[in-house]
Amino acid sequence: MAIKSYYERQWRIKRIPFPRKGAYAESTQAVFVPEIFGDQWDEFRRKFFLAPLEIGQPLMGAVWSLTPGDPKARGYGKSTLMGESAKLVSQDFGLSTLVELGIDEEDARQHPILASYASFTAAAYGGVGNIDAVGFQLLKFLLREGGEDEDDLHLRMRELAEARLGQQGVSVDDRGGAIASAIRTRCRKAGIPVDIRGKLEDYLEYLVGPDTESLNQFLAQDVHTWHQDRNGLKYLQLFVVFAELAGIQHLTFFVDQVEDFTSLSGSTKIQKNVKIIRDALIESEPFASRASFVFQFHPQAHEALRFAWDHEDLPSLAHDDPLNKPVVVVLKGLDDFSAARVAVERFLGHATVAVPARQPGIAPFTDEAVRQVWEATRPIPRNFLTVLHDVMRVGADARVALLDKDFVAPKLQRLTEAAAEEAAREDEDERLA
Repeated sequence: MAIKSYYERQWRIKRIPFPRKGAYAESTQAVFVPEIFGDQWDEFRRKFFLAPLEIGQPLMGAVWSLTPGDPKARGYGKSTLMGESAKLVSQDFGLSTLVELGIDEEDARQHPILASYASFTAAAYGGVGNIDAVGFQLLKFLLREGGEDEDDLHLRMRELAEARLGQQGVSVDDRGGAIASAIRTRCRKAGIPVDIRGKLEDYLEYLVGPDTESLNQFLAQDVHTWHQDRNGLKYLQLFVVFAELAGIQHLTFFVDQVEDFTSLSGSTKIQKNVKIIRDALIESEPFASRASFVFQFHPQAHEALRFAWDHEDLPSLAHDDPLNKPVVVVLKGLDDFSAARVAVERFLGHATVAVPARQPGIAPFTDEAVRQVWEATRPIPRNFLTVLHDVMRVGADARVALLDKDFVAPKLQRLTEAAAEEAAREDEDERLA
């Protein structure tokens, strides 16, 4: 058995909970603390999960960040917010999310929802450069393997679909044949242009079958990149029809790093991708009646897409248009110390980090030390968390029991500069290279 670390012996935590790397990776995100977003956590969920149910139709929305002097407005946690909220929604079909937003539990159970996330960032997804590829990644995110406490989403949906078909008097004792037939019928009646042959026919068989592992293996090994780039949205369409049969009332799809498909593209290719957004995502079934799409934006992304976006008559997602307020969230960062302090306590007390003997609070930090870090990094959450991480690492190396203002102050300028340098290096990645 390994010797307990200084973190555990002195501070009653298993490891440093504050993330050191800014880039979001859905498969490795260990600690998610919504309190880092303050009151915007509820605003975000209300606009993109609850509102489509209340108005009875999907929406197109945007998550923005703005920083003077930084056209990419990095470090506000847009990616983490979208990806981790999607995970939480899909764990229980939105039940806890809707209840926390004030919806009656029975009403929430009758309106199940799902959410997914995809990014154009090549470092995370191996070169996702068009809308079809994003559609395929949205599907894979939904079908990914969850944690130990997460049930298999695919099998839960299959059970729901079988139950609903059974209530309609349809025999379902055929290993998914009835579900496949219902999917084909829905596509035909709704005019969904999905030619289910070849790979798509194999995919449908796995999708309606009882073996999630084989489904994921098929998607990972048999559907090659060139096929994803040309047919990814068809895979997502069939999944959404499957979700309809399971009784899912709405799906929210988050699309991150939208400017990245413009980084190596000419105006013609950009225009083509934006046209697909309009034709395939907004105006075509099954998305038009059941799926919202929410894009990550900052000034550089908005400027890169503005001409093509306007040319295709897509609804404006400008952050400064008051008419867009119902569908736009502009992250303000950590502009309130009380929210920053609560976030620190939640990180340190997270179930995956704290040992049973740990007491509530922000120890080993003092209020003054946390305030120092906050004032030096405000309002950028990434820099705040990075500096906290480094303070703990240096403190553990020095075997310091208390991380107070006297310990933090002499190191703060260098740690703050290092956090900014790290953010700049991470932005110079190999996206679409």
